[in-house]
Amino acid sequence: MRLQIELYRFRLLSLIIILVLGAQLVASFGHANRFFPFMWYPMYATAHFDGERINIEHRIYAVTPNGDRQYIDPSRDLKIDFWRYERRFARPLRDRKLDRIRPILEMVVERYPTFTELQVEDYPLIITRNGPRKAQRQVIAAISRAEVEEALK
Repeated sequence: MRLQIELYRFRLLSLIIILVLGAQLVASFGHANRFFPFMWYPMYATAHFDGERINIEHRIYAVTPNGDRQYIDPSRDLKIDFWRYERRFARPLRDRKLDRIRPILEMVVERYPTFTELQVEDYPLIITRNGPRKAQRQVIAAISRAEVEEALK
């Protein structure tokens, strides 16, 4: 009798473990960071060498008809944190994958109704033997209002 109870407990515990592992497996498929935390650790990042330019941040500006550039602040304008801003808005915008960022584009259009262009500007560092140093910023992508309107259709 005692052996049967122990066998029953062993099977029940094994079933619970299998269910938890199965749920984690199912949850990991279909997401951008599905292998998190393994792939995003800095120790898995690619090596960088002397003189190499590294983009550490992107800033997005809404350009008005008179040429003024208004910084789109992630926390104030979009209500998102830096990493969501960088990974889910700035990079897809830079790569012109506007279909992926429709909800955020709608917020930008609502906040800046008269913008004519969105500019993605990088904030790079240059790796040197004496440590990183700031490099000159540059506009790396410019998305017109027409492109944004087309993506929102």
